[in-house]
This record gives sequence, structure tokens and C-alpha cells, in this order.
Amino acid sequence: MQGSVPAGSVHQKRLKGNQMSRKKKRAILVLSVIGILAAAVLFFVLGFRVTAVKVQGNKFYTDDEIRSMILEDSTVLSGNSILAGYIRTEEKTKEANMIDQVKVSRQGRNTLVLKVKEKQLIGYVEYQGQYVNFDRQGIVQIITDTPVEDVPRVDGLEIQDVQEQEKLNGVNTRKLNTILSVGKMLEKTSQKPDRLEFGNLNQLVLYYGDIEVRMGDDENMEEKMNRLEGILPQLSGMKGILHMENVSEDSTNVVFDQDTGESGDASENSQETQQGSDSVDTGEDTAQDETGDQTGNADGMDINDYYQEDSGSYEESGSSDESYDNGSTESQDSGYEETSGLEYTDGSDASER
Repeated sequence: MQGSVPAGSVHQKRLKGNQMSRKKKRAILVLSVIGILAAAVLFFVLGFRVTAVKVQGNKFYTDDEIRSMILEDSTVLSGNSILAGYIRTEEKTKEANMIDQVKVSRQGRNTLVLKVKEKQLIGYVEYQGQYVNFDRQGIVQIITDTPVEDVPRVDGLEIQDVQEQEKLNGVNTRKLNTILSVGKMLEKTSQKPDRLEFGNLNQLVLYYGDIEVRMGDDENMEEKMNRLEGILPQLSGMKGILHMENVSEDSTNVVFDQDTGESGDASENSQETQQGSDSVDTGEDTAQDETGDQTGNADGMDINDYYQEDSGSYEESGSSDESYDNGSTESQDSGYEETSGLEYTDGSDASER
């Protein structure tokens, strides 16, 4: 029959049409995937592009120095707030003596936060007109021409030929160990001494403004520091000597020799102090000469263990005192030796001091 099309040809055309349709679908699918990936990449690049950098915790280095140190030469990583977390900050800061570590984190989508942890300095020693600052391991971290803020001065340590990144040289081992031990404890407290000093018999003394704290030797030092942290707020605005030499886990009392500056008004000042703090009890000691005439007086403040569970206030022990030739008294009940308002640990009288 003329004009008829063979059945095989029709089938072949249909197969070709289906194949072309599948190719088109594959092409469309591939193009769609590429478009989605391109959009994702674009969003990743533009959506998390770093537009701001915050620096926290730095004191020895400026914000710009930290930014330059961490982000310089890392344009690919540093330009994206997610990729920036893969920057090897330890490599970037290995030449910076005062940096312990830097952590990179993201705030929102477009802000980087560089959290700096600088090395802690526990004290400095004056040496040849400069200030040698050392850390809790006794390593000299930095030598400066002026004192570093909030770093206490240490007196009584003799050093030799100091170099940065080296341990203090020529220092008495026991003294150094005591300073390092106390320094570690001070890192955990909000109250920092202005100065640390090895006084008579190489016993440690801390200075907080007008308060002189005599710590004694290194025995029970942790207990002493724990007690001191609770006692110092009670002595705010006062002047005098706080005796911590005999503090131990078994002791209950700490003696504070208050310097009122007015020998005739010691009793009045003691009463004002007692009213201002429930946990502080004060007493007045009066010195007399051989004829019985009053020669002077001084405050003796007896501060109860602030860990006391039954009450936050001090209770009079009621123990009898036995006088000794040197003018000091000793409690017969508690066995705790206290320094009177006139007697100091160095043996001087308040009237002579």
C-alpha cells in the first residue's frame, strides 16, 4: 500500500525520542544540581564572610597586633567565619612570649571572636634598673622598663643574670618555691597584694594597702591563704598587722594588731570596729610602768575563724591569761598563742613602733 510507514521505523523513532527526552532530563538534573551547589557555595562565601573581628582577654598586646598575628597570611581561612576555626593559632603565636593560647570562635554569621589567654605573671623582681616578670613556674616571661599593672613586687629574692624564657637564676630554692606556691593560690583570688616580701628569718609578708599580713614560714600555707581571703574584707579601711603565722587547720583565732594612729582613742576606735562587723571582736590592752601609771595603749583585734559553722560572730573564749616576762599572753584553754595589742612578732612594743 503506497504511503504506508513500516512499523519498525515508528518504533525506532519512539526509542530515539525517549532517549533524547532522558538526556534532556539528565541535563536538566545536572544543571539543577550545579545551580544548587553554586548557590550553596555563594551563600557559604558571602553569607559567612567575616565583616568584624573582636579581640578579648588581651592586655600585653593591642587588638590590632592580635588580629594581624592570627589572621595575617591566612586570607582564605580568615575571610570566612567557619573556616577561620581551622587556623592553627599556636603556629601564629609561637614568637609571642606572653600569649598562652588564642581560641577562634564565631559570633553570629559574620563576626569572629579571638579569645586570648595570656600567660599569668605572679610577680616581678627589680634587677639592674629593670623589672623581671616571672610566671608560676618561675620562668622569666618579660623584662620591662616599668612595672606591669596588677603584678606584685617581690622583695628579698636575689637573682643573677636573668634572660627571658629562662628560669630565675641564683634564687634561694625554698624562697622561690614559697613564692611560686603562693602565686598560684593568688591567681584564684580577686584580692591581689601590692607587694610580697621575705622579712626576718625569711618569713613571708604580704602587703595589702595599709594591712601587713605576716604569713610566717611555708607550713599550712594553703590554709593560711584560705583564711586570709575571708578575713581581708573585714579589715577594709583599717591599718595594722594581721598575724597568720600560727594558723593551722586546728586553730580558731587570728590576731590583728590595729594601728589607730591615736593612742588616746584606742578604746573608742575598737568599739566602732566591733559595731561594723559581727565577726570581729576587739579588745584594748593597756601598758603600765612599774609605778602603775598608764604608759600607752593599743588595739588588739581577735578575728575568729570565718569558717565557724555555729555563728558568724566571735564568742569570747573566757580563758584565763597567764602573763610572761616579755609582756605577751598565752591562752590556757585553747593553747593558741596570741600576740597582745602591745607585743609584736618582731619583739617591739607598740609604743616603740
